[in-house]
Amino acid sequence: MFKVTYPNGSAFKKLLQGALKPLSDVPIQVSDDYFIIRALSPDKNILVEISIPRSAFESYEASGEVSIVASRDQMLKAVRRALRKDTVTLSYEEGSRYLKLILTNMRTGAERAYDIEISEAGTEPVQSIQLELPVRFQIASDDLKKLVRDAKLVGEELELIYKEGSIEVISRSENKMFKQVMGLDKPLYSLESKESMVSSRYDVDLLKSIATSFDAAEIATVEFGSGLPMKITLASDDGSKLIFWIAPRA
Repeated sequence: MFKVTYPNGSAFKKLLQGALKPLSDVPIQVSDDYFIIRALSPDKNILVEISIPRSAFESYEASGEVSIVASRDQMLKAVRRALRKDTVTLSYEEGSRYLKLILTNMRTGAERAYDIEISEAGTEPVQSIQLELPVRFQIASDDLKKLVRDAKLVGEELELIYKEGSIEVISRSENKMFKQVMGLDKPLYSLESKESMVSSRYDVDLLKSIATSFDAAEIATVEFGSGLPMKITLASDDGSKLIFWIAPRA
């Protein structure tokens, strides 16, 4: 069993709402130290990992390690209703067919409770990807969201190129091309590469499907390699992390 309370409903919604959209269900793992959601999209092109440390919760009770699979649609329906003045309590009793989510208004004490169905068919937890990528840069989340939006206006593919201390972002269609060159402080906060030339292409629709999640943090860390997945990390002040792995295009 477990019962955990997160103190800020709006922050909890930003962590989960966009990240759950590509998924078909919500595998949750709760241990003594962490609350983790980790799953692949049905097409296996996106791996989503949400990790919230024990220290980020207002209260935290867990008996051993618990793994359940919750309904994605019902979870989204409940999470969308979370407000800044709400606390979010998630609780599960062993053998229950439901995960209970309670939103409590901190000012009035009013509660809204939701029962989220648990899948009877258990699934093996997806393992985290352990892969070192050669290029790493940090960018304002709003700027990253704008890049995805601008690229989508032109084509279906976004190409990232590292060369000569800069990042080129390119999207093409038959008659149009979008290109932006980014460097340190223009607008990147940091930029490093272990290789002199790196290039990889990604599906813009995959990036667009998770773009609302970029609001979870002010700064996004992006990593990529030639023909390798893109990794996007959004880290909150309370130690929570939202990580996406995006498959490259062939």
